[in-house]
Amino acid sequence: MSFSAPIDNAVEITTERYAAILGATPSKGARSPTLWNAAFRTVGVDAVMHPMDTRPEVLGEVMAALKADPRYIGGAVAVPHKQTIGAFLDRLEPEAARIGAVNAIYRDGNALVGANTDGAGALSQIETLVGGPETLKGLRATLVGLGGAGVSVAAYLVGRTGSLTLANRSRTATNEAAERFGAVAVDYPLSPEVLAGTDLLVNATTVGHQDGPPGSPVAENLLEAMPDGAAVYDVIYQPRETPLLAAAKARGLATLDGLGMNLDQAVIAFDKANMGMLSLDQIREAMRAA
Repeated sequence: MSFSAPIDNAVEITTERYAAILGATPSKGARSPTLWNAAFRTVGVDAVMHPMDTRPEVLGEVMAALKADPRYIGGAVAVPHKQTIGAFLDRLEPEAARIGAVNAIYRDGNALVGANTDGAGALSQIETLVGGPETLKGLRATLVGLGGAGVSVAAYLVGRTGSLTLANRSRTATNEAAERFGAVAVDYPLSPEVLAGTDLLVNATTVGHQDGPPGSPVAENLLEAMPDGAAVYDVIYQPRETPLLAAAKARGLATLDGLGMNLDQAVIAFDKANMGMLSLDQIREAMRAA
């Protein structure tokens, strides 16, 4: 049967259940349907993810139709709806509320719940990098960059590290984020003193794509100030080895790029919507194969 809400592309729903990615034009190449549908095949359930091209002015009507349809289990949210879709959901997970953006939805009974799995995906990878959540709890973390990705990661590091320090080119943005998350604000570029007190450095800026501005950790080799045994995580995954990660490896620090985060945000979203039908490792393997 066709979906009756006013989306801009026809959707024929023939499965017992379905998911959706809502955005401006996800029908023109969004990656989520490929990943989710691979996992559905692995689960062996009669379900599919549909891209739904949705204009902002009809978002509320579309969400009402999805909520009223018990076949809808949740899905993904793309631009330009991440900051506005929360108004049409029954509740938000605490991290999504702190971030102020939703990129995943799942059904909990008759309620639709908003989540933000970008930060959750990063957290999963960071825990792998440092040796697990218990190890992370004892680390002094410094996060650089407070755009969408950086704020998402900050929301998931709060309360999960020994301390959290934030830096951004705009000190106003740094101060606002530090107040929101209960973190420490410092200037960017980072000083040797800050890096000397950093066990985990997380980059969420474009410095990963380039050599960086004067005073960046790469340009000035400030990574020399970091303690032995420290770790560097970069949310960027193109290129896989950024100048920052190359410098960290040369320094002998543990490193990890953002490719796994990109996959795990979809893995975690699928797991929430499908209520543990597969383990995270099984979902990850199915999506990686796709």
